[in-house]
Amino acid sequence: MAKVRPVPFPERNGTEPFNASGVVQVDFRRFVFIDNKDPTALFEMTFDPGIVAVERIRRRPLAGVGTGMLRDPEGLTRVDVNGEIFLVVSSSLCVADGNRRCDGLVRVRYSPHGELPAEPMDGFRDWLLAREPALAAAGRREPDAGGLNVEGLTWDRKASALLFGLRGPASPGRVTLVRVPADVGGARWTTASLGQPELIHLRLPRPEGTQGIRDISGDAATGDFLLLLGRSTSHGDAPFRLGTWHRADDHAGLLDVTFHRTAKPEGVTTFPVDGGRRILIVDDAGGYAVL
Repeated sequence: MAKVRPVPFPERNGTEPFNASGVVQVDFRRFVFIDNKDPTALFEMTFDPGIVAVERIRRRPLAGVGTGMLRDPEGLTRVDVNGEIFLVVSSSLCVADGNRRCDGLVRVRYSPHGELPAEPMDGFRDWLLAREPALAAAGRREPDAGGLNVEGLTWDRKASALLFGLRGPASPGRVTLVRVPADVGGARWTTASLGQPELIHLRLPRPEGTQGIRDISGDAATGDFLLLLGRSTSHGDAPFRLGTWHRADDHAGLLDVTFHRTAKPEGVTTFPVDGGRRILIVDDAGGYAVL
């Protein structure tokens, strides 16, 4: 069984380590991740030619995102529309500090240079909870009290939908996804761009405490998904694991991969190299690993 121990990024976000969550590939050697303590920018890292080690990290400010429009960014996915790359960033949608609602679903038009034009969707959290009563009660509680906490996001190309992974609420042996049809390339980025949400419950093969989804990545080549699993609350003891899911199934599988006790993986993506595929992990404690 492979054990993953992330290596530190070669740079920091100012004086602090990157609190990395969510990661996508934008070019052969370039990947973008989010820092959930910095909602004003995305971060683009460039790898060496062998895509083994990060050479540099560049801060890409989000133009158009004002104070409170994106709180606690946790999920990131890439959507390709007519030759244009869109990046969609999701908040955790949780309740924090007793009454502060973390909201935000931001569409970003990716370009290789300069600031990134970004469009926050007004009222996404309220829209979702109004259409999914099963999440409404959880939306009033903080994550460690069994409340709503969205940490994963990917694009379901076959369904033309955003697929959100819930860290919580969770129960032993099960994890939950929310599929939301979306017109990501449309002229306007409003809740009118979204279709009816659908909850998807998956069974885990070997329950190891109460696990939630920490990230999710879709494989465009196969239509399968990679799940990054971890404890659903900050006080749990469930281990981090990598799982797989095929969209027609109601259960997930597990890969033969574990994580070092110091690891805090929060983002995952797959990418092609030399006819095969690799996995990139980014870590909440400021590190990364290529598998």
